[in-house]
Amino acid sequence: MNNWGHPTRNYYETSVTTSSPEQLVVMLYQGAVRHLKQAVIDIQNNDLVGKRQSVDRAMAIVQHLQGTLDMERGGEISVELDRIYTYVTSCILDGSIKLKTAPLEEAVKLLATLLESWEEIARQKYIQSVPPQASTVKLRMHG
Repeated sequence: MNNWGHPTRNYYETSVTTSSPEQLVVMLYQGAVRHLKQAVIDIQNNDLVGKRQSVDRAMAIVQHLQGTLDMERGGEISVELDRIYTYVTSCILDGSIKLKTAPLEEAVKLLATLLESWEEIARQKYIQSVPPQASTVKLRMHG
């Protein structure tokens, strides 16, 4: 089935192509958290096919985040994020293999904490990028 022209897909594609790098990271974290929460539901419902798909998607996102770390310029922050991503990956694999939700929920907690930080970074970047006069525009009433 062709999804070209589907409103949700078009909105998502526009969001991705017009977002800042910080907003894209936020979107990746949101996706990973969403897929891991779905994997928890899938395990609870004994939906092994759904669990595999959800876990695969979450893993792909975490691996992408880890693979794009700039270890030279990122310094200690990149080193810490690398450690966190490695731990999150082990939690995801552990939960997936043993069909246990606790490790997946641990991964969600860690990623949700990082998501909050990235949301704040994206918000601050956006505020800095808005011209001062744009935030003080007043509507004029014509009578």
